[in-house]
Amino acid sequence: MTVRAKNSISDRIFALLLLAAGIAACVASVLLQRKTGGVNGGTFPLIVSAAFVLFAILNVIFVFRAAPHAPRGSLSTVLWMMLLLCGVCAALLLHVPFWIVCPVFLFLACFVILKQRWLPSLITAAVTTGAVYLVFAVLFRVPLP
Repeated sequence: MTVRAKNSISDRIFALLLLAAGIAACVASVLLQRKTGGVNGGTFPLIVSAAFVLFAILNVIFVFRAAPHAPRGSLSTVLWMMLLLCGVCAALLLHVPFWIVCPVFLFLACFVILKQRWLPSLITAAVTTGAVYLVFAVLFRVPLP
């Protein structure tokens, strides 16, 4: 007996929107890379956007293979909540350090908006914050707010 994950129509629409955003970012990165040529400041966005497209494709495959269920909320509600949360986080980054804002934002996005369990949400927030900090602050020496 196999157990299939369930999703809603809003999950499918959101997965397609993520894929479209990833493709747009990848195209913009390719155009920037072609304009400047060689390995330069446009190389990193190209790598990140290509990885984003890959994960978006995997997300679309997973979401469309899962059985649909009754929605958790309307798509517009989820999008407005994410937009509000992003705005609050952007405003907080002017006054609060990145290493505090990022895990709180990710935890709230996973736990409250996406309705995931609290422990995986907490682990995702901590690991993602650590990875972003290591890549940008340590490896690329980009100052984080």
